[in-house]
Amino acid sequence: MTIDSTTLNAPPPVGGKPAPVPSRHRAIQFPRSPKVIAGLFIFGVFGIVALTGRWIAPYSPNRTDEQHWVRHVLVEGTGPGTSIAAQYYPLPLPPSPEHWLGTTVFAQDVLSQLIASTQATMLVGLLAALIASALSILFGVTAGYIGGTTDEGLSLVANVFLAIPGLPLVIVLADYVPSAGSSVILVAGIIAITSWAYSARTLRAQTLSLRNRDFIEAARVSGEGRLRIIIAEVLPNLVPIVAASFLFTTVSATYAYVALAFLGLAGSPTADPPGFWNWGEMLREGFANNAIRGGWWWWWAPPGICVAMLGTGIALLNFGIDEFINPRLRTTGLSRRAAKKAGIHQRTTVGLTPVLGSAVGKVAPAARELPAGKPAPVLEIRGLSVDYGYGAEALHAVMNCDLVLRRGQVLGLAGESGSGKTTLALAAIRLLRAPAVITSGQVLFHSHAGATVDLLAAAPREMREIRWSEVAVVLQSSLDALNPVITIGAQFEDMLRAHRPQLSRAAMIEKASEKLEMVGISPERLRSYSHELSGGMRQRAMIAMALALDPQVVIFDEPTTALDVVTQREILEELMDLRGRLGFAALFITHDLSLLVELADDIAVMYAGRVMERALAGALFHAPRLPYTYGLLHCFPPMHGKRVPMEGIPGSPPDIRQLPSGCAFHPRCHWALGRCSSDMPVLAPVEGSNHEVACWLHRDGAEVPAELARPEPSAVKPVHVSAQ
Repeated sequence: MTIDSTTLNAPPPVGGKPAPVPSRHRAIQFPRSPKVIAGLFIFGVFGIVALTGRWIAPYSPNRTDEQHWVRHVLVEGTGPGTSIAAQYYPLPLPPSPEHWLGTTVFAQDVLSQLIASTQATMLVGLLAALIASALSILFGVTAGYIGGTTDEGLSLVANVFLAIPGLPLVIVLADYVPSAGSSVILVAGIIAITSWAYSARTLRAQTLSLRNRDFIEAARVSGEGRLRIIIAEVLPNLVPIVAASFLFTTVSATYAYVALAFLGLAGSPTADPPGFWNWGEMLREGFANNAIRGGWWWWWAPPGICVAMLGTGIALLNFGIDEFINPRLRTTGLSRRAAKKAGIHQRTTVGLTPVLGSAVGKVAPAARELPAGKPAPVLEIRGLSVDYGYGAEALHAVMNCDLVLRRGQVLGLAGESGSGKTTLALAAIRLLRAPAVITSGQVLFHSHAGATVDLLAAAPREMREIRWSEVAVVLQSSLDALNPVITIGAQFEDMLRAHRPQLSRAAMIEKASEKLEMVGISPERLRSYSHELSGGMRQRAMIAMALALDPQVVIFDEPTTALDVVTQREILEELMDLRGRLGFAALFITHDLSLLVELADDIAVMYAGRVMERALAGALFHAPRLPYTYGLLHCFPPMHGKRVPMEGIPGSPPDIRQLPSGCAFHPRCHWALGRCSSDMPVLAPVEGSNHEVACWLHRDGAEVPAELARPEPSAVKPVHVSAQ
């Protein structure tokens, strides 16, 4: 709305810095969790051994040396002094410099067998997991997306395999195919057949959830075929599930192969046709030849430890598979070392934005006194700064922002998308998710009882008591904020049970009905689910839930953005009526400045993470002092009067990763001065008034453009702007 498309492809100004061209490929960011790193290390060691086994093994696993690789013990009752010729039985040699893991009673080197067994064991496990994953994708995703009889048929096949016990079926199949042990592909296929069905059911359920999403509908509208949608649209969203399932199946397939070999069903290396050395075969030979009773631990313990270690490594690797594959779950910049340096505990409470240790208790300068007659503050934000990440990778999303919300009033927060409005508001009540970090500031909440609480220093329990009960939030997307599988009434009850446990269920239902009626919804809708309501009704339901506990402050995060203008007008009128009746204070966030001038008492304008202008609504509308504010006010065509060209704001908002030097708005400003590109202006009053602006045009006697020098009205009256 504020972007002049004719300037998007314009060349940079002379002497200016060319805009960076984004790279198509992004560097892979590996997980930083110690558990994942340990899992990668363990799995990597086994992988290297499996790949290089034939070159690093000291001997062939089948080589024997009955003269030197076993200890010969004379059989009692034979030899000298008896009538029977001397007879000897072999005993394995313990670990030694020549044989690091000793030998077996068959005069074979245990280490060589262990290395050779690693290759076959891992190969069967990975291959079986690959086959099982392919089957689960084929059956699960196809059934979930296509539906109908295809879904019924494929689901029936999966259910049949789920009903059959896996290990007994593997044993039967392996015994029925005696040559299975001599073929890695055959034994992997037998194991995969019994382990794909559960993953297929999981993928089907996820695909059923995805196939009606908006981005899938958009792909259908664009003419993409079924196969293309499944491969390019559905599968990328299922990769975390597929990857986790692959790792789990690798472990289970490895264990199944070891179990088959231990039972003698995976082929023996000395049989015809010969099988492969594997950890299960080593365990079978050790147990069959009394390795435990004989105390020959070096024969049976190494393969058992390898089985346990490989399973542990894959399990640890599974901890970070979602973080590695899904970019939304990555917490870039918050490694353990960086978090410790920042004063953040690695086990930060979920749902509570971390605060740097150095920021706790840091008091920002006191807010400037306003003229007498103003209501008392209920929420003060002082010097609040928020980063995403830490250290060199940190993005400064909000920088040193001050706001004061007064009792019974509406404070409007305006700016283009990406200016930091939502980050500022949600950081005030510590609702930002990782990797967000509050680096400095105070958020002071003043209760009716006269107590003052710094929300940035509050304990988790204290924050839970304040949220919703004292400070409520109406989020931007009501469809995402409401639980789709729980009725509206049940969600009301959950909230009331958490904050008003003394109420009976009847009293909770009565209160929920009262709040719904207050926003124009029939109490019968308490039995409805969110998808059964229109967009306007969902937004009204969210507002009713926000007001259910009579909070002192309500944060409205663009509550009408996705609604049509008629519904938007109705909801705004209801909000103003509710504010008059209930007396709550509101922080109203929007990018539509013309909307704010009608309902707000004060307005703050943000740009690139900073508050750039702050004034009474009428003063800001009639006499803007900031070029950016002036541009926002003139982004809408007039509904009456002479037709004039719409000015708008050239260019687009800056990337917070590479903010311009000096004033961040100067590349888009018509009236930029020389110092605007080098020095950052601070928010300060204009000519001793209550109108504050961060702009060099109002400093040191600079010539102020006529558009930014209009006189402020002596008595500010409510502003009425025609509906767009």
